[in-house]
Amino acid sequence: MQVFAGHTGPVQTGAFTPDGKRIVTADADGTLIFWDPRSTAPVFKLTPTDARFDLGSITSLAVNPASTLAVVGGAEGGVRVVSLSKGEVVSALGGHKEGESVEAVVFVDLTGAGQAGTGGTVVTGGTDGKACIWDLGTMRLRATLEHQVCSLA
Repeated sequence: MQVFAGHTGPVQTGAFTPDGKRIVTADADGTLIFWDPRSTAPVFKLTPTDARFDLGSITSLAVNPASTLAVVGGAEGGVRVVSLSKGEVVSALGGHKEGESVEAVVFVDLTGAGQAGTGGTVVTGGTDGKACIWDLGTMRLRATLEHQVCSLA
């Protein structure tokens, strides 16, 4: 069993990649770390010092079925798409209200084909009462569902 050290704030969220080979963790200080469980050293680390990645506190994350992308949501309404093979931000998604926390991120298979060759479809939900549906193949917002009384607050 490994003990992973590298976060400076409380770890708020984490996930194994769907292929079971790696682990992604994120903390309240806004740091994301990608781990190989066979080593105590991170594969890569993204921190708020990278202006493209700065989300404030990270509140949610999910990894696509192909284990190639992670999507993370922040306490200030930002969403970032991270390439797990390159260790860098590939897109910033801006559908949620600034200052409202993105509390849920989940990949969905709308085609029934597993979407293995694409980035996939991801849904983000925030305290702004919005659920945003994103096509990560094009990095475009496909639909927004809104509710006046948010159940995530």
